[in-house]
Amino acid sequence: MKFTIYLVDHDESFCEILSFFLAKEGWQVTVFGKDAQPLLHVADRPNLWILDAAGEEGFKIMREVKEKRKDAAIILTSERERVMDRVLGLELGCDDFVVKPFSPRELVLRVGRILKRKKTAAAPVRIKLQDYLLDLDRREVTYQDQPVALTSKEFDLLLFFLQYKNAALSREQILHQVWGENYFGSDRVVDDLIRRMRKKMFNLRLETIYGYGYRILC
Repeated sequence: MKFTIYLVDHDESFCEILSFFLAKEGWQVTVFGKDAQPLLHVADRPNLWILDAAGEEGFKIMREVKEKRKDAAIILTSERERVMDRVLGLELGCDDFVVKPFSPRELVLRVGRILKRKKTAAAPVRIKLQDYLLDLDRREVTYQDQPVALTSKEFDLLLFFLQYKNAALSREQILHQVWGENYFGSDRVVDDLIRRMRKKMFNLRLETIYGYGYRILC
């Protein structure tokens, strides 16, 4: 397996040296330097991000990456030891925090340890739901080996039903789970979302409870 690493840092010399040592390990490195736009790639799925914690950009990228994938592996680097930066990084879920200057070999060892741990824990989680197969890691659904193109919200809704098989779920419960507690629109969006999902998953046994909500039958 060839691991992919995204390196985000405005220091071109640092990126050149570090990417050289990382590539020597057989890892594929993509560098985002001063004029790059890494925020356009937060939905990508590299095996590891290495982010510069200087300023706000590194933490902004980290927040958006974690929003897309909570288990994303991230190392933060910093030119100085700032307790608040370290604490914030750990709160956001970084896997390591390294203060510059450091030996490239040291970082290679840290990266290798994280990649090994993530690989061990990366066995795909697939769950059978009626005639459909859900890949929870990739957020994909297949039916008879054919992909079903669900939106992110449709997949979130499916996961919620999966969590409460055969239970009656009210529109309000679904609304709070899928749209969040801060959503103040009409609960009719629930009906619209389910109608679209039913068109894509025509064999899904999903019961309408009139005047209340829905129930997945398993």
